[in-house]
Amino acid sequence: MSKFKFIHAADLHIESPYKGLSQMNEQLGRSLVEHGVKAYDKLIETALNEQVDFLLIAGDSFDSESGSLSAQYRFVRGLEKLNNAQIPVFIITGNHDPLSVWSKHLKLPKNVTLFEADEVQQHTVIKNNEKLAEIYGVSYGNKEEFNPLAKQFLRNDSASFAIGLLHGTIEGNDAHNAYCPFDMDTLRASNMDYWALGHIHKREVISKRNPMVVYAGNIQGRHFNETGDKGCSLVTAEHGRVTKHAFISLSDIVYAYFDLDVSEIKNLSQFFEAIHELKSDRTHQDKSYLVRIRLKGKSELHSVFSNHSEMENLIQELNNEVVYQDRFVFIDKFINESYPEIDLEARKKSSDFIADLLVRFEELELDKSASKKMISNILEEVSSTKFGRELKKTDFDEEILTEMQQLFSAAKWKCIDGLINNKN
Repeated sequence: MSKFKFIHAADLHIESPYKGLSQMNEQLGRSLVEHGVKAYDKLIETALNEQVDFLLIAGDSFDSESGSLSAQYRFVRGLEKLNNAQIPVFIITGNHDPLSVWSKHLKLPKNVTLFEADEVQQHTVIKNNEKLAEIYGVSYGNKEEFNPLAKQFLRNDSASFAIGLLHGTIEGNDAHNAYCPFDMDTLRASNMDYWALGHIHKREVISKRNPMVVYAGNIQGRHFNETGDKGCSLVTAEHGRVTKHAFISLSDIVYAYFDLDVSEIKNLSQFFEAIHELKSDRTHQDKSYLVRIRLKGKSELHSVFSNHSEMENLIQELNNEVVYQDRFVFIDKFINESYPEIDLEARKKSSDFIADLLVRFEELELDKSASKKMISNILEEVSSTKFGRELKKTDFDEEILTEMQQLFSAAKWKCIDGLINNKN
């Protein structure tokens, strides 16, 4: 069997809305949606430039149903470019774009194979009269698919190289809804050479061989739970095995957290300079950044950083400098993880209320289950309020927990700082 290469992509979510940006304005919002579509365009360009033998898309091409008219247009145009280059494309649907909601008017080019739902299908990739690979896949018929579809996959004995195309959740991953659950034993039993997975947006190589199992991740981050560079996998195979696996970046905009040590910053001028330096370092890179900056360390400016309204006003001024048509660094928020210049160890050794409070806070921080339970109790207390009802609707459970922990930390220092200053 000759050498061949293919691209494994997943979770395109074309025209997906961007979430979690407290400072977003209308111009930035439009820019972000367009950058998400550009990531798809770069996927097509990469397939053409690399002259791949075929492209795999492991579910959720659209963010909902079959996408808007403009999303359908861009999607089909990209596939037509691959058709002109005689590059086959194999697509399964996922929970965001199940077959039941795909537009009946969306006509795909002849190079595209869209797998049916419920039962695994097998399709052969042929080039120059030679069988390169067998692609096995199954689409979602409806939005919620909890059946263990991976158990249906079984390699044909005549397959020279077998690829499983699946949108689902591997055992032990609780970051997403557990659609189409599977475990490694099931994947091994199918005797595939490569598993092209979708649904989990974090890029990860689960297994390097026997079989190789890969989540390609999504092609463009959409919120602060999807940080870092995003893209697709470029895979080379020869003699029935994977010989090379490489990540190809597709995203123009990156969600990121940055840490800034403020322990040596003595005044606001130095702080402003440090922020400008952080922004400048990344403005000259080949990507734009949506960032949250964590302020770390003991600082005499702690009380300034704790003034939420003042920090919000500063963010607006800093973001007014952003030019959206070019590379930019857009600050969503500062996360104040600094602490006041207090000798905590000395305070804990005293026998007053403040010492007891410090010890209790420390216990909660060390016991993650206890702090998580306390935060859950707080959320339960506000569940009947308008704020609480909105929290229940959100998909950002992990982000809510993180922000509650940040509020917990801020409350700790505000409480301790206030008690000490009042006592003094």
